[in-house]
Amino acid sequence: MKSCRLAANAWLVVAIAWMNLAASAADWVEVGADTQAKYYVDVDSIKPDGENVSVVKRGIFSQVLSDTLGGASATFKETVGTVEIDCARRINRVTRIDMIGESGEVVWSSGPMKQRMWEDVRPNTHAQTTVEIVCARVKTP
Repeated sequence: MKSCRLAANAWLVVAIAWMNLAASAADWVEVGADTQAKYYVDVDSIKPDGENVSVVKRGIFSQVLSDTLGGASATFKETVGTVEIDCARRINRVTRIDMIGESGEVVWSSGPMKQRMWEDVRPNTHAQTTVEIVCARVKTP
């Protein structure tokens, strides 16, 4: 029984190390900034899905923000979310968002939001740069 517990603990340590390695292997490319934050996409996370493409996007705020999320107060310094893009129609939607605290912990998560409404991508925004970078990478020669 003790050897099974040790084996399980060893596997858990390896799994956590592998996840940390995978997370640090992200290839973040800056896609813009505004008065509150800088925004990045992980080009390694770009995944075609039928007519659409998904990508992980990150916002790093210039200061810690506080908000009421899910009925509880939370403070966060970053957001990491999944953005789904329709390259042909130049529309997008956020299908998941996590709020990340100062110590790197998830302080709130939306979970999957597959029923979100599509939005037009406005010109001269980090959303436009995101669409341009992501859609250029999925086009076949």
